[in-house]
Amino acid sequence: MSSFRLWWRMDKASDRTKGLFKNVTVAALWWLASGSAIAVAAPADVFMPHLDRIRQNLPPNVVMRLPSQIRLSYPADEEFIQTLAVRISTSDSPPRITVSLFSCEDDSPFCRIGTFSAVNTAIAQAQQDYQKHMAAAAPIQLARTIRGYLLMGTAKQPPSEFSSIMWQQDGMFYTVSLANSERQNMLYMAVYMANEAPFTNNTALRKAPLRSAP
Repeated sequence: MSSFRLWWRMDKASDRTKGLFKNVTVAALWWLASGSAIAVAAPADVFMPHLDRIRQNLPPNVVMRLPSQIRLSYPADEEFIQTLAVRISTSDSPPRITVSLFSCEDDSPFCRIGTFSAVNTAIAQAQQDYQKHMAAAAPIQLARTIRGYLLMGTAKQPPSEFSSIMWQQDGMFYTVSLANSERQNMLYMAVYMANEAPFTNNTALRKAPLRSAP
């Protein structure tokens, strides 16, 4: 474990993106052991009771990742995080999965904490969403070969209180979305996801190689 190092970097960040984080240098979180091996952890504890159900409900040709940690601003401590409700939404047309966290038992938008989703890169609407993210800001390095793109929520029409980061990996577009006030933690969790082991509805893919979007 002593050989693990933590690296933070932002590549060619726009002034607007840099301004979001002020004194915190945001970018790639790399786990490196013995040179270049990536340390893979299990999904965060809040997902574990639902992991089999998530796998079983994955549409064909969809690969999913989940962050190894859930990070939320104070006073949302670990005890609060463990009380969050996990919702799973899937679609076969287009093939997509969304895992959502809610602070209450119903699906009220006022209780929504955040979402983690995956959709096949062949889907036209997903390609358009990705292009929109790419146009919004300079890339943020999530792993050694993976870059994500941040789309900030806006008060303009249509208004959005949620920001999102999107990236391409495993033949999927992954998206993490959290409230605007949680942008920093959203980026941390995107990094955790990009370095986590992907899984399908058949079997976990242990330490799969990371591949970047072109």
